[in-house]
Amino acid sequence: MTDKLYIQDSYVKEFEARVEDIKGNKVSLDRTHFFIQGSGQSGDSGKIGGIKVIDTQKGGWHILVKEPDFSIGDTVQCKINWDRRYPTMRIHSGVHFVEHFQDKLVGKAPMLKTNVNHKKDLTDYKMEMPNEEIQKKIEDAANEMIAKNIDINIWVDDSGYRHWDCDEIKMGCTGTHVKNTSEIGKIKVSYTQKAPGVVRVETTLA
Repeated sequence: MTDKLYIQDSYVKEFEARVEDIKGNKVSLDRTHFFIQGSGQSGDSGKIGGIKVIDTQKGGWHILVKEPDFSIGDTVQCKINWDRRYPTMRIHSGVHFVEHFQDKLVGKAPMLKTNVNHKKDLTDYKMEMPNEEIQKKIEDAANEMIAKNIDINIWVDDSGYRHWDCDEIKMGCTGTHVKNTSEIGKIKVSYTQKAPGVVRVETTLA
């Protein structure tokens, strides 16, 4: 079982780990700061033992660009691709403000699927398309709160449930996030009708 160190600290860029298993170009480590794909967030990239990591997937597998030249039991140097990780953290944090104000202004809608990476977050909801005035109010309210430079707190309760709290906003989340809203900057939100009763919300850094 890989110890998911990014749960405690999302800002570590380099670390050492022991190789637990190798299957072709897939590597499992005893500990990792690479985010393992899940809960709608894409996996990280970077390097392990100098070899490029192109993805990290369920089961704790780090997908390399080629079969490694290191062996099971070796200690390897690992490096996160921060140019991908940090924008993902910023966008993912910003999305929670969009979700919060959308719930307040439109009403809570069932989430059908979601995916966030270093370029954008795409989340589909079972709901009717809000008009342009409401869309703008959601974006403006999110950006107004983000601009207040409020701390974001991540904590785990006794049952292992991971919480994301920022002032009045409280929700569960297992992804990686920034520590303060000042790191997010301004976000842009757009709504698209994907199907009858299905709306896609796209959030990007402005």
